[in-house]
Amino acid sequence: MASTAKQRVVILGGGFGGVFTAKHLQRRAGRSVHVELISQNNFFVFQPLLPEVAGGNVHPLDAVCPLRQFLPRTRIRVADIRKVDLSTRIIHVTAGRDRAIAEIPYDHLVVALGQVVDLRRTPGLSERALVMKDVADAFKIRNQILGCLEEADEATDPRRKCRLLTFIVIGGGFTGVETVGEVQDLIRKTLRHYPRINPDDVRIILIQHGARILPELPGHLADYATSALRRRGVEILLKTGVKTVSAAGVETDGGGVLDAETIIAAIGNAASPLVESMQVPLQKGRIVVDRFLRVDGLENVWALGDNALIPLRNGKHGEEDYAPPLAQFAFREAKALAANIQRSIAGQQPVPFEYKSLGTMASLGGRRGVADILGVRVAGFPAWLAWKILYLALLPGAANRVRYAIDGLLNLMFARGIAQVRPTGAASHPI
Repeated sequence: MASTAKQRVVILGGGFGGVFTAKHLQRRAGRSVHVELISQNNFFVFQPLLPEVAGGNVHPLDAVCPLRQFLPRTRIRVADIRKVDLSTRIIHVTAGRDRAIAEIPYDHLVVALGQVVDLRRTPGLSERALVMKDVADAFKIRNQILGCLEEADEATDPRRKCRLLTFIVIGGGFTGVETVGEVQDLIRKTLRHYPRINPDDVRIILIQHGARILPELPGHLADYATSALRRRGVEILLKTGVKTVSAAGVETDGGGVLDAETIIAAIGNAASPLVESMQVPLQKGRIVVDRFLRVDGLENVWALGDNALIPLRNGKHGEEDYAPPLAQFAFREAKALAANIQRSIAGQQPVPFEYKSLGTMASLGGRRGVADILGVRVAGFPAWLAWKILYLALLPGAANRVRYAIDGLLNLMFARGIAQVRPTGAASHPI
């Protein structure tokens, strides 16, 4: 029989999985369940838009949503999680200026901490590289690029100028490809303000360890993306690993050295130290869960999103049998998890998570993209437009959707010569 006491559901993490689990629980359970979300920040960052923020094609507010505004009936606690005691069902956190320790009990625990960037396996990379995990990172990348152009415009030393005008992105997955596309677009649109820089002197390099970029997409779409980026001047080095990174530049596993002032790493996802410290089963750095999103061997502990290894069917064999770390999957996982928590509280059996991808897509910058939508393969402007529409649908908050739609429309009008001004994200180096 289900308990009549109000159950406490505590969600760890303010990312996509955690935020939408709380949102769906609000809608389903109302005030009959106490939902508390613990996050290091009081806002949610929509990470797929960060490359566009770095490129100045959307306003940073488009990618950020205040948690308390989006989740008005959820208890939001901004704190650092110090320890999760699964045996006593107590979470230890520190918060506030005095870093006071608080203990938070739970009846159901949702782990939605995502993954962190760990670049330690490549010597020197963590010291030199910029990453793309939050809005501050997007600003750093944008300001780094514009700062290099400013200095290169005045530089008289040819070697120094060459170093300033070389931009390297490591990693040919979605984040790396979308980042290099936005970097190229930003530099292309900005160079007219720097008359002493020859566009032919700019080098934008994408390094991919695998045989092709975008391994998540069908081969011919990855080939289209490769050709489109190369036509725009991006050098793509395939089957190339990074051996070391130093003040002298990036040394590849083939012995070549690329000297660059700007290095962006779009690799190195790993389990967070907190997840590793918890007594939960891990496989490939992700929490092992069953098809109901329950952590194996633990009662009332659930996980979803990037930090969970979620089977899509029984009798698993390959990577395709697990949910990929994509926003559309996290959204569906959150909805299924909220329903299963409510079922569990009511004493009912949970239902397995089932979801077939609507498609996979990537932006290449310059209003070009690649997409596989329900088996239909699209490239160019239609794919980019589909990419924009998908993220418009997934963005949390009506205000964010309106701003993102207006930014996209104005940028498109500007590109077609209809509008005279386009919106850009704030930066320390205004153009």
